[in-house]
Formats: sequence, structure tokens, C-alpha cells
Amino acid sequence: MTTRIALLTGWLALSSMQPSFSQERPVHGYFHDGRGALRALVGVPGAFQSPVVVPEGVLSAGFDGQLLWYKTRDQLHLRWGDGREADLPAPPGEAAGRLEPETGTWLFRFKTTNEVFRIDPERLNLGLESAAEFGEAESPWIEQAGEGLTVERFEGGIGIRSSDGRFAVVPLAEVPSFQLLTVENGKEVPVGATFVMPPAAPGESSAARFRVRNSGAVAVVITRLSIDPGPFKTFDQFFPPRTIAPGDFADFWVRFSPEAPGEYTRTLYVNDLKVSLTGSSVGLAVVELETPAGWQVLKAGETVNLGSVERRSTLTRNIRITPPEVATVTGDGFQLVPGSDSSRFELRFVLDKPGLAKGALAVGQRVFPLEVTVTDFPVPTPSIELLDEPGPARQVRFRVKLSEAARTNLSAAVSVSFVPDAGLPDDAAVMLLPNSIRTVPVAITEGADASGEIIVQTGTTAGLIQLRAAIGTKAAQASFRIAPMRVALTAAKAAVASANAEVVLTGYDTARSASKIAFTFWLKSGQPASPGRIEADVQALFADYYKTISGSAFSLRAHFPVSGTHTELESVEIEIVNSAGATSTGRLRFE
Repeated sequence: MTTRIALLTGWLALSSMQPSFSQERPVHGYFHDGRGALRALVGVPGAFQSPVVVPEGVLSAGFDGQLLWYKTRDQLHLRWGDGREADLPAPPGEAAGRLEPETGTWLFRFKTTNEVFRIDPERLNLGLESAAEFGEAESPWIEQAGEGLTVERFEGGIGIRSSDGRFAVVPLAEVPSFQLLTVENGKEVPVGATFVMPPAAPGESSAARFRVRNSGAVAVVITRLSIDPGPFKTFDQFFPPRTIAPGDFADFWVRFSPEAPGEYTRTLYVNDLKVSLTGSSVGLAVVELETPAGWQVLKAGETVNLGSVERRSTLTRNIRITPPEVATVTGDGFQLVPGSDSSRFELRFVLDKPGLAKGALAVGQRVFPLEVTVTDFPVPTPSIELLDEPGPARQVRFRVKLSEAARTNLSAAVSVSFVPDAGLPDDAAVMLLPNSIRTVPVAITEGADASGEIIVQTGTTAGLIQLRAAIGTKAAQASFRIAPMRVALTAAKAAVASANAEVVLTGYDTARSASKIAFTFWLKSGQPASPGRIEADVQALFADYYKTISGSAFSLRAHFPVSGTHTELESVEIEIVNSAGATSTGRLRFE
């Protein structure tokens, strides 16, 4: 074998060729080891190694520090240090290469045809040259390997000799191997010389998942993955060349799709590994599903949609298997019940969980995926029922009513909102009790047609209180109004002692517009005490007070000096006015 190889000392990173090695290890050259592998010469003088770059199919190679070339059966592969690549068709067999420094081009001679081609690195094409221009080939046994280094081939190995005569053997590790496995239920199973695919009826298909695992310490390059023409095809695969790092793997699938009954055999190739794939479509039962339109033939591997069913309800479908064969079903909620006829089965499904349920019907070695859409119970329509008369400063009870009894536990989102009259602020007292929040989830138990009692605090500001209850996409609303009204007094007390009379009023003003207050003191004789009706303008006082609070509740305390005998005072009458009118206490007796 004649191979011209230039091995020059230098650094070169070729990621597509050598992903497991980095520039931290100097590349002194590349060479063909005579066993079909392209190797890199790496390390330091006296401690060279030869990792595999391309594990098989290489007939000859060369490297000048910038361009790496290698020849496979009918292609010339070129890899430059700047990342450029070219794969060119070429005559079959070995090649020898030579760089012409003055032109920067390479000459390649192909031994089988004795043709010489010149390659233009810019246009990446081959041009025919005269064989005489190539010159005599150098000895294949001694090759230059950089300054002061030569590569010497000997029986079963390669060595490096320095200019001072020192000699170092370059160890040639075996071409890295890989394992071919199948993945079944998450477990890896080694593949032998023959692999039997799951059977498939004509028009159906079966599939198997394969895995190429690199269990060695050196990267493996998969350069071939193919199957002879026929009913076996790869899919979801990687595409060669594919580098698999040590400890890593790459998967691909094989599908068996026979068009007619019969026994089939084809060869699967992974690099030089050959596996005989066999598959059968003879004597398989016909599996059918009964539909309103008649019996539907099922295909193994294709998902069968059985329709939809409400949770807790039972869906039934009839299955016919001709000729009769053992059948089983898996998946939550699925059950297969034999019929009176050995070829008939009733497929039942019931599940208390909404969503897409999946199962599988197995007939012999064939699998028919199943799916059912489980729908939730229809949501009952909610409404809001007030249990108390609404009004200001009250705790009003209400509940969420349902159009029908709940068929499962439900949760209603209950909320309250307040829209004050124009010019008035929000009233923070409008809340759902007891947690004083405006939105709360309310549970409704299965079988109930209403929630428990819910309490809303109404507040003391004029405006609209709105209640809302939502269950899923259905919602209900109810509202009631707090009207602007005369000042409401919830408590009034009068007392007199020595020379001082005191009046304490507690109440609320939904219009937040209190403006005037009047007092009339009465004697035990039935006559009004002097000076008679006492009026006070309190509009500014209340306006300043309302700026500091939410709502309108207040407590007012008034003091009056008394001259004369205070024991003659019997009562006091108070009137307070806002925009809606006047409120009178009537006569309050002194305590």
C-alpha cells in the first residue's frame, strides 16, 4: 500500500472530527493506521498517543498543519483548520496527496485509475492533471512528522524517531467499540445477530427503539446507519456522521410496516455491525371496534380514540377479534370483559378524574393504544339568596344557592364590592365576615344545594353593595343600595351635675353631610329653659372629621354651663340636620 502523509508539528482543533480532544493537547499529525482508522498523533515526544478520530473506512490520509484529508471508498474528505469542510466524490481506492507551496494547491493521485487531480481550495473542485506532474511516491514506511521527527511503520505498529536517533513506539489502541441495544420499558437489552420485530398485520406497523451506547473511553463516530430496502425503516434517528462521547449514547427507532402477509428479513447496518431484522405478518388476528357506522378495523400502534364520558359514568365499547386470540387491557379505569362469543369482548371504562385517560389493548404481541376524554360534572348555576333585610351598619346574612344538588365537592369564589355615591369615598367597613376580607372561597359539599351562611358587613356610606358568587365559568350577582338618609342616632344620653350639662350622641350619617345641630333644654315645670333653642353650625366640624375616617360613624359630646339651680332641669331635646333632612331625639331625661 502506498500512502503519502505529511505529519507536521502544530496545533489544530477540528471540532467535527475530534470533539473529545481540545487544543490543550498538541496535534503533531494525522495518519492512517492500516486498519481503516484515522488517528491523531498527540502528546509530547517520547509519550505519543494515537486516539481514533474516524474509526473505520479510511484508506489513506494526510495532514500539512492546516489541511487534513482522508480518503474513504469513493470520497475525498477535506478539513481545514479554519473550520471549512468539503466531501468530494473521487475514484475508488487509495490516494496519495502532495501540497504545492508556490500555488497553495494540493495534488491527489488515485492508485486504481492512476489519475492525478489538482484541488482548488477556493472553489473546492477537482481538476484533472498529468500523472507525470505528481512525481514518484515516497516510501510508505518512512514519513515526515514535523521538524526532526519521522513516522516509521513496522509490523503491527508505528513509531516516532527523532533526529538524534531516539525511537518511541506509538501505542495503537483498538478501534473503539460500541454496544447496540434495544430499550424496552426503560431497560437496555443487548441486540444479537438477529432481532425479531413485533409482528404487524398488513397495513399496520410495529416499532422498536434501538440505542448505540459508547461504553469505552474514546469517542466513537457512527458513519453508517441504514437498512436494506423493504418494510423496515428507521425514524426518529440521528444522521451520520454522529460522534458519541465516552459513556454517552444515541437512539433511533425501527418501524416494521408490511404491505402483505409474509415473513420478512432485512439487514440493519451500524458502521460495520450487521443485524438481521426479521418480522412476520402471517396469521395475525383482525381486531375491530364497533361504531355507529359498523365495525372499524384497528391498526396496531395507532391510537384509538374511544370518545368522551362524564366522570364516574361508564363508557362501553364492543371489540371483535377474528380468529379469537388472548387479549388484555391496561390503564386506569379500563376493563376488558369476555362476551358469550369467544371472539367478542366488552371494553369498559370508568374513572373519577377529569382529563385525558390513556390505556392499551394487547392482542398477542400487538398493542393498540387507547384514549378516552373524561369530562367533569356540569357546573350547577349559582344564585345569591339574602337571608336578612339589608341596610346600613348591619350584618346581612346570605348564601349561595345551586340550581341542582352538587355532584361533587365545589368551591365558590364569593366577593363583595362597594360603589359609593358620587363624591363619597369607599367604605372600608364593607367586608365579608369574620375575616374582614372582600373575597373568600366558600365550600359546598357534595349533595348540598346551597352553601352555609355568609355574612357581609354593610358599612355606613351611601352607595351600592354588590355580591358575586362564581363556580367555574358560571356566576351570579346580587346588589342592594345604602341610601343617603337623615342622620341615624344609635345612642343618645344626657346628664347634668352641679353647673354643667353634658349630651353624648352616637350615630352615622350615610350622606356624610351633617351641617347643623340644635338643643332645647326643658324645666320640670314644663317650660323651656332660657335661652331657649340653641343652634350650632357643625358643617365644617363634620367635614374635617370625615376626612380622617372611612364611613360616617361618629360620637358627639356637647357640654353646657348651667346657671341657677341645675336640679330644675328635666330633659333636653336634640335635632341634627344633614342634606336628607332633620333627625330629632325627642326629650331625653337627664340621668
